[in-house]
Amino acid sequence: MNKNTKMSANNRFFLLLLLLGTGVLQAQTTEMRNSLVYKFLVTDYNTIDPTYREGNPDRYLHPDDINYGTEIGYLRYINSSLNVGATLRVGTIDSHHYLIDSTDANCIATPCNKRYFRNELFGGLNLLAAYKFNNGYILKENFPIAPYIQTGLTVLYMNKRTGHFDLQIPMGLGLNIRLRPEFSLQAQFDYNQSLITKKNNFIISAGFIWTLGKVKPESENPESEK
Repeated sequence: MNKNTKMSANNRFFLLLLLLGTGVLQAQTTEMRNSLVYKFLVTDYNTIDPTYREGNPDRYLHPDDINYGTEIGYLRYINSSLNVGATLRVGTIDSHHYLIDSTDANCIATPCNKRYFRNELFGGLNLLAAYKFNNGYILKENFPIAPYIQTGLTVLYMNKRTGHFDLQIPMGLGLNIRLRPEFSLQAQFDYNQSLITKKNNFIISAGFIWTLGKVKPESENPESEK
């Protein structure tokens, strides 16, 4: 009886390894390597800014502090854990429309207390890398809920600010919800560390990913049978 129990446990362990190995193998042989992404952005340059906090200590996520943008780009599947990509971002920045710091570069020639640049336009290029938790080790690659973390480098151009350019390091958390093999919804939160203008900010975004290509059925994929 002990022998049979031991054999049964061994069989279950072997079956578990086989299932895990099959999941990893399918993840590595997927043909869906190229994706297009579109996102709608909500930006806030004020809530986490210490200069703004001094004059507005009780103001968080105020509707007047929120601006909007959009983003479109390309993602490339590298392996089951890693995606890389590049996106273009455009929109408006509302960085201190009620400024209290007269030395701020955003004031330009207009005194801060009289300045109402509600819509400073920006455009940016993002170079991104994402670690996916649905990688065959933590979650199955075809699991419908796909969380990830993301970082990279953003080059930003702003049309009213002295110097115009900023470099930012985005640090994000996101979630893809797969509705079809080629189509997913996406929600993401990014904290952006500003390296030049020192205007740290965050972005809340939602959109979709359209994956190009086609996954072969398992019966047509000889590697999945190994």
